Amino acid sequence: MAGIMALWSLAPFYWVVLSTLIPEVELYSTPPRWVPRNITLASFHRIFVVGGGFRGGGGITATELIQRGLANSLIVAITSTLIMAVLASMLGYVFARCRFPGKNLFFLYILGTIVVPGWPVLIGLFAAFSRLGLLDTLMGLIIVSVAYRIPFDTWFMRGYLETIPRELDDAARIDGCSRLGALFRILLPVSIPGLASVLVVSFLFSWNMFLAPVVLTFTLKAKPITVNMSELIGQFYVHWDLMSAGAVIAIIPPILVVLLFQKYIVQGMVRGAIK
Repeated sequence: MAGIMALWSLAPFYWVVLSTLIPEVELYSTPPRWVPRNITLASFHRIFVVGGGFRGGGGITATELIQRGLANSLIVAITSTLIMAVLASMLGYVFARCRFPGKNLFFLYILGTIVVPGWPVLIGLFAAFSRLGLLDTLMGLIIVSVAYRIPFDTWFMRGYLETIPRELDDAARIDGCSRLGALFRILLPVSIPGLASVLVVSFLFSWNMFLAPVVLTFTLKAKPITVNMSELIGQFYVHWDLMSAGAVIAIIPPILVVLLFQKYIVQGMVRGAIK
């Protein structure tokens, strides 16, 4: 069973990588060749050197699509992740440690927003962003990403902070720390595994956004790489080699992030889930 699940998960990834390493003529062969006869990096050369041999609307090349989309995705994902690191920590601390009227009701309201499907909300967001001048902007995508992640990340950080003894807070307050001082000087250093899990999941969510950018962005100045790669699908022809090369490039940042925080992810999720 484990072998079947591994094959099911890795086969698409293998095919994408294979599509970037074989000549274009072999890519369309029937039946498909799962083992390449000739290996080439022509698709990457076309993207980074000669523009991909592709001209989209306005004469946009594949190089511009991939490079600009990659830059936009990095800006949105990194900025959203840093904002969520602060917001999730503070909101999680408020619901884990503070007492105020309506606390449980407000927390249930936040949790309820997790189950709201995204696509109906986008209709209202489009109208609101149009009035605020946020359509086709990176700021608009950052706001959407943060808003979508706040409920889950707040819930996660609340559960994780509740696993930390309150005596640490009391000791910090006795030594003269404010609530924010106790959070940032005492609790967050202890909560590195949980915070790392929030950072990784938030980054992956922001990086993989597709539906919201499709609706809210129109030009290269704001489209992320997930949307830009779909531009390589024409009316009569699909540039599978260029799309596969772009997909491999788009996979690299999430893999690096997961590998960097790997030792914290499982520990953080398990502690928060047990609580």
